[in-house]
Amino acid sequence: MLSHTAYLQREHASTITLNDESDGRLTVNISDAVSELETVKFTIQTKTALPSFQQRHMSVVRCHEEFIWLHDMLNGNPEYAGYIIPPAPPKPDFEAARDKLTRVTAAENTMTEDEYKKLRKELESDYLALFKKTVAMHEMYLTRIASHSKLREDSNFVVFLEYTNDLKVRSKNKKELIGGFFKSMTKSVDEALLGSQKDVDEYFIERRSFLEEYHNRIKETTKKSELSAAAASSLSLDYMQVAGCMALISKIDPSLQRFMVQTAITFESLQKLQKRVGTDEDLKFTDLFKYYQRETQAAKSLLYRRARALADKEIAQTKLEQANKRFKDIPTAEAYLEDCRIRFEGISDMAKNELETFQNRRVETYRKHMVDMAELQIRHSQSFITEINKSIDLLKNL
Repeated sequence: MLSHTAYLQREHASTITLNDESDGRLTVNISDAVSELETVKFTIQTKTALPSFQQRHMSVVRCHEEFIWLHDMLNGNPEYAGYIIPPAPPKPDFEAARDKLTRVTAAENTMTEDEYKKLRKELESDYLALFKKTVAMHEMYLTRIASHSKLREDSNFVVFLEYTNDLKVRSKNKKELIGGFFKSMTKSVDEALLGSQKDVDEYFIERRSFLEEYHNRIKETTKKSELSAAAASSLSLDYMQVAGCMALISKIDPSLQRFMVQTAITFESLQKLQKRVGTDEDLKFTDLFKYYQRETQAAKSLLYRRARALADKEIAQTKLEQANKRFKDIPTAEAYLEDCRIRFEGISDMAKNELETFQNRRVETYRKHMVDMAELQIRHSQSFITEINKSIDLLKNL
């Protein structure tokens, strides 16, 4: 079991953040997280002035499965059909990082003490970076709900934040997973069938076209961002290898020992700085793109629900025409058509507001992250220059 309270407090500013639309009446943050063998438990702190909550200050411990339960409750509520439901946070996966740590520990006797310490520290750094990303994604999910004027009043969300005991939520069994798969397949087929649907509202025609194009573009951007971050991290490994070669040369050629040792120390320092460059790119860009890839899919799901409601209204209109021809069940058909019309118009009205908010939030979030990343790059460059100038001065005095 491993707790990272201090680490989270120190590094919280480096994680990805969404544009804050909250009115300050409900603030949620993850103050601590504990990594156990099969799960991660998050300590969630809440401050609120909303009347739907019985307490003003709350602290609960939740696991990932409970986040998924909350998402399923929100996503399955027909009252929220006109809203963009925040995408669920990805499942924590530390298996690869733990395996690497285990293998390094097992191979301790085959390395020198310095090599073992450096490698283990490097792997622990990678593990903590992954841990931080996991916490950030889960906190972002709660922040999105807390900033939504309707979703934050949801009774399940209130229970999630206020009920101090375990929610007794389990992972989905095979039957439920298979059921979810077939439900997803059915939705995909239905979406394809609705693709040829005629929509007279130009606003939604334009939004649908934009989201399709944007979703494809951001998937490609995410892949390229991952490659860029990986290249930055790979360069840090090159620095470490150069440092190792310099250290070996210092042992072989005594006349170059002081020069090589100092140069090796410099490359080790540059390696740490370069590692941070890759980590920041991953957090500020790649994770942001991954999030908006999922959020864009959530926006597309909203348009699907509206298209489904429009199709239901058209079917109801056809049934009413048939009832009029038969002079039978006309009141029932009229009532059904009216229900479908009210549902479709309600979803359409909510969807316009949601899509506009989504547009504004996305632009502001990207702008903030671009500025943050530029400031980080300036600081990294200054650190590189400082380290190199320091090394030059030391080498001159040898």
